[in-house]
Amino acid sequence: MKNLESPAYKLALFGALGSLGSAVLVEALSRQWEATALLDDLNAVPSRPGIRTKLGDPFDALAVSHAVAGMDAVLCNLCSQPLLASARQPAVRFEVEFRSITALLDGLALAKVKRLLVIGDFRWLDETAGYPDGPGAQLQQRLLDSPLGWTLVDAPSVGGEDLFGLDDFLAPTHSNEPDAVTALRRFAAAVLDECQLAAHRHQRVRIQG
Repeated sequence: MKNLESPAYKLALFGALGSLGSAVLVEALSRQWEATALLDDLNAVPSRPGIRTKLGDPFDALAVSHAVAGMDAVLCNLCSQPLLASARQPAVRFEVEFRSITALLDGLALAKVKRLLVIGDFRWLDETAGYPDGPGAQLQQRLLDSPLGWTLVDAPSVGGEDLFGLDDFLAPTHSNEPDAVTALRRFAAAVLDECQLAAHRHQRVRIQG
């Protein structure tokens, strides 16, 4: 039972659409957190008790600061951003991630929100051929210089497709549910554990399983 005297943990989520976003929202609700989906279309997420919606643009620092004010933590699921979904070349994907992560760092600093998790494709940290070296080093330095408690989380191998919605994760767990649903449930739970516990500040993590 929730202790009504304790303030709820307030989570803002960029990238609430798609399978992974739905899994994260439902997991946050199961913990009785205040979950706010930050969207460019307030009607994009079906109305459900406990889910709030608010306008938000993860590529504009000022818009980020307005959207996340008063939150305990911000989670950005870059996997669901249309700009990234349409970007096939590594250099283009990196440019989009660069824009978003920079806007998030600046926006959260303005809003005085201290915890940030970003789910995405961070192969540019691995010196993989095809990714720009100079801007990659610049973004790494921006991250290292930031006072925020940020964590980068590698995107799961499932969840990129919009196969599942809120109702799939709101349903009770059963033995014959799709393996992808089970995997996304576990991934979302691990991400929100990290969000609150902050065990890997200023690190990139990969959630197994």
